[in-house]
Amino acid sequence: MENKIAAKIVSDAVKMSNSTREEGSAKAQETIERARNDVRIFREQNMRETEILRREILERKESVARLEVKKLALKAKQRVLDAAFARALEAVRALPKDKYLKIIEGMLAFAEDGDVVKIAECDAKIITAAFVKKAAEKYGVKLTLSKEYVDIRGGVILSNGSYDKNFALETEFDALREEIEPDVAAEIFGERK
Repeated sequence: MENKIAAKIVSDAVKMSNSTREEGSAKAQETIERARNDVRIFREQNMRETEILRREILERKESVARLEVKKLALKAKQRVLDAAFARALEAVRALPKDKYLKIIEGMLAFAEDGDVVKIAECDAKIITAAFVKKAAEKYGVKLTLSKEYVDIRGGVILSNGSYDKNFALETEFDALREEIEPDVAAEIFGERK
């Protein structure tokens, strides 16, 4: 009888062990499946997020590249415009004497009685005291040609002690450039607005 009891205990223990093992194995399999599913979901989510980040990074890089190209194009256009206006100023400087003096005479039309006419050294042989006297008579003012030169590329500066009227060619061209640069750019680069 003791053998039967011992056998029964062993048999029950084996059944319990087998049941626990099967239950543990099923739970382990369930946990592994959940983990596999979680990994699959995590991988898919990360792939979507990675793709979104990759696209955002590419879009930012393309945007930066487009801006850089625009900046380079703008600089190149600016250099072309700078050269065009510099050549125009030099073309005025290279005009025949009579045409250049007509421009200077037009500037002297803004003179007031008592102004001193200041010129660039490069104009010393062109804009003479006799020319200034003749222009002064034409406009009915008294003008004096300064014996000192000013640092300009052409044109005149009319000075009366309290203020100057700057008719230097570079100043005139800067003002003209502000006014007509969009039209010049449109003509040169074919960019009509």
